[in-house]
Amino acid sequence: MLSKNESGTEPTWDNQLLKRTISMSLKAIRNGMLWLVPCLMISSFIGLATGVLDILNIGSDETHLMLNILRHELVALYPYLFCTSISTMMAIQWRLPRTPIGMLSIVYLALAHQVMDTGSQMVSSMMTFVGITLPLLFVPVLAAIKERKWTKILRVDVGGELVQDSMNLIIPSILCSFVVIVYSLALDGISGFFEFIWLRESLDVFSQPLQSGLFYSAFNSLFWFVGINGYYALSSMVEPLNEALEFNHSLVQVGADPATIINMSFLSSFVFIGGSGATLGLICAILLFSSDKRMRLIAFASLPLGILGINELLMFSLPLIFNLRLLVPLVLAPAANLLISYLIIEADWVSAASYMAPIPSPMFFNAYISTGGDPFSIVLQLLGLLVSLLIYTPFVVFMERSSQSEVIYIPSLDTTLDRREEEAYILSTDPVNEALTRGTEYQGLVKKIRRIREREFFLEYQPQKSVSTEKIVSAEALIRIRDNFGNVEQPGKFMPLFEKAGLLKEIDLWVVGRAVEDSKIWREKGLNLQVCVNIGSKTISSMTAVDKIIELISQVPGVVSFEITEESLVNHNNKVETNIGKLHDAGSEVHIDDFGTGFSSLSYLNHFEIDAIKIDRSFVLALGSERGQKVFSSLMGIADQLELGVIVEGVETQAQSDFVGQFNRVLVQGWAVSRSLPLEQFIKFAKESK
Repeated sequence: MLSKNESGTEPTWDNQLLKRTISMSLKAIRNGMLWLVPCLMISSFIGLATGVLDILNIGSDETHLMLNILRHELVALYPYLFCTSISTMMAIQWRLPRTPIGMLSIVYLALAHQVMDTGSQMVSSMMTFVGITLPLLFVPVLAAIKERKWTKILRVDVGGELVQDSMNLIIPSILCSFVVIVYSLALDGISGFFEFIWLRESLDVFSQPLQSGLFYSAFNSLFWFVGINGYYALSSMVEPLNEALEFNHSLVQVGADPATIINMSFLSSFVFIGGSGATLGLICAILLFSSDKRMRLIAFASLPLGILGINELLMFSLPLIFNLRLLVPLVLAPAANLLISYLIIEADWVSAASYMAPIPSPMFFNAYISTGGDPFSIVLQLLGLLVSLLIYTPFVVFMERSSQSEVIYIPSLDTTLDRREEEAYILSTDPVNEALTRGTEYQGLVKKIRRIREREFFLEYQPQKSVSTEKIVSAEALIRIRDNFGNVEQPGKFMPLFEKAGLLKEIDLWVVGRAVEDSKIWREKGLNLQVCVNIGSKTISSMTAVDKIIELISQVPGVVSFEITEESLVNHNNKVETNIGKLHDAGSEVHIDDFGTGFSSLSYLNHFEIDAIKIDRSFVLALGSERGQKVFSSLMGIADQLELGVIVEGVETQAQSDFVGQFNRVLVQGWAVSRSLPLEQFIKFAKESK
């Protein structure tokens, strides 16, 4: 199976990639449908406007005719809209230029329409299906052909990337047109076999009303499931349903009983509550039983439209199209409504539908109008909504549970995303722009790292003084970069680049190794000082990285201690606990950096074997107030009770130094002691402080 993954690797033949390719195609359908929701809603609102004008008896016949023609013309554009949108999404997945692929999709669909028998009612109804499925065929095929060297007209850039891409698509697009023709001929044969004449003959609402109603309801839902508007696909069956309604109306007008229960008004009012598939029940089930923010947002937006019987927003946004998890209730809910409503009306508890309510018209109103003002019709409609809700609810609950698993394996439109990916996608407003932005950011990141890769990396050391002895006993190692002109860059400028590039573990290992070598130098000069190194959450949670660190510090046992952040303890409890034990066994201490600024610092002291805490400078800055002094004293009291060492960073003034000096077993770090110093200056400073 020829496939290309979303990371941009070249296509390879691999049967194991079939499932992923199908999932990518389904994802393209979903995303393409979502982009089209605004377009689809325009035709629905035109239908709504027509219904309102009918109800209020406003506007001329010409106005009504114009609106109806406009809506039908917009519906005729659906296949082209679907084909263009989905092919654009497929182009993104297959790393093809989007604009020409979108244009080609229009040409290919027009070609398919001409190849197929346009006089056939079945073919006309299938055009939406063709519009949805055609991109799934031609985009991968075109991508495969484009990779062949013999198809490339321009192999060197002579007029820019745009010219080269356009010229190199000529041969693949011509060859792909033959694939489209073959596909169209195959569909034409299928449509001829299932010509709608047999449907028209099988629908007899007078002699077989219940069978005819169930037949229409089931096919309506199945067509919608594959993206085809059931009303238009079954237009040949609508005529006898409308004729049955007109016949009922004539009988009621002369005082006779209606001849049949099954007609178009009955289906609109009591079967398709909320639209095809009785989807108002699905909306209610989502709002009542789902905690998925995306589903609830779509349900809220669809609710007022569902009351009017407009279900395009729900169909294409949720989506129900090609969603195997909702196929059963999509067919079952309207069938159950039909059976229950038929039996109740046959028992004479509710009047039969004999009047045509404007389409679309709101729930309750359409039932009341269609039954000639029977108030019990509203109760029957509520019962239908309840039945739909009960049918959809277990499927919504199942979707809720399956979405909570790390990976979704059911092959519906959202199966290949884990929860974090899907939440990130829903929060994005434009996935294409986001992808382009990520690509631009990555290129910029590469350029920035290239600029600094030749610069000199070195460590500075900020002295830590003991309050009790007034001597320098240790130092914190701080990474710096020096350019060719001797200018020093602080870590705030370059560390975010390495974080984005995923190189923080490598940076931590380099710092540990450099600190070990530097400590050897000052120990040779008679300084018995400790050195403290910061390591990130990814490093302390990596067994491999910690093993390498232990190998490095074994050269100077008991000299190097480590500072880790509270974030490290939050994200990786088990691994961090194990690795802290390894560092202790190697003779190193482990301190919590920026203590007091995280999520729940005290719980870490209870759970992890921590040797010291480093009080954040924000508490030192607050020493100017009485409240700040009390908070600081409380932290010192906790450390004293737990027999923890304390490092106080950010001490810059004499007043701060005097206050901190009241406490025993404290190390002070900050400009009140010294700024960070290069190795030679640090050694000199430490010797002078002895």
